[in-house]
Amino acid sequence: MSGKLMAAVSAAVLLWAVPALADGELHIYNWGNYTNPKLIEKFEKQYNVKVTLDDYDSNETMLSKVRAGNSGYDIVVPSDYTVKIMVEEGLLEKTEPNAMPNGKNIDPRFVDVYWDKGRHYTAPWQFGTTTFAVNTDKFKGDIDTLAILFDPPDELKGQINVLDDVNSVMHAAERYAGVPRCGADKANLKKVNDILMAA
Repeated sequence: MSGKLMAAVSAAVLLWAVPALADGELHIYNWGNYTNPKLIEKFEKQYNVKVTLDDYDSNETMLSKVRAGNSGYDIVVPSDYTVKIMVEEGLLEKTEPNAMPNGKNIDPRFVDVYWDKGRHYTAPWQFGTTTFAVNTDKFKGDIDTLAILFDPPDELKGQINVLDDVNSVMHAAERYAGVPRCGADKANLKKVNDILMAA
């Protein structure tokens, strides 16, 4: 693939099924535990392709490995904002998913996305959201608010754990502050920083 990769972005609801062109090998780099092993087995049998699946724990880990070159991967599965970075750095092969037979089945909401306008590099694969969970046997207060994370009541202080995912935590703080995601306004960034430092 001339040093570039195909990408299936984990940011949509359509499972993309594109037949393999020939017998051989396929090397995929995806988030840990995102790919059902039975799906890999079925694909291998149906198309006589040996699939090697490696996983990573963050977009930054994946991006570092791909940037280093000669990763050996045919397909990577980055999240939305990482696709934009990879396109700008010339790390992805233009594959024109909309021109493929199943392209007509993509929900229009997932075609003109900010990370790949018009879908030239990525095929939608999964859509998800980050959330939080509360043990309501232990806490009876209001849980319908991000304040539970960023301005918790005394009984929850020291009892909160978050994933090691800076972007998700920052985006949650942006929502709590009521400021746009990924903005560059210094006053808004200060609000977010103050919320995170207080938490």
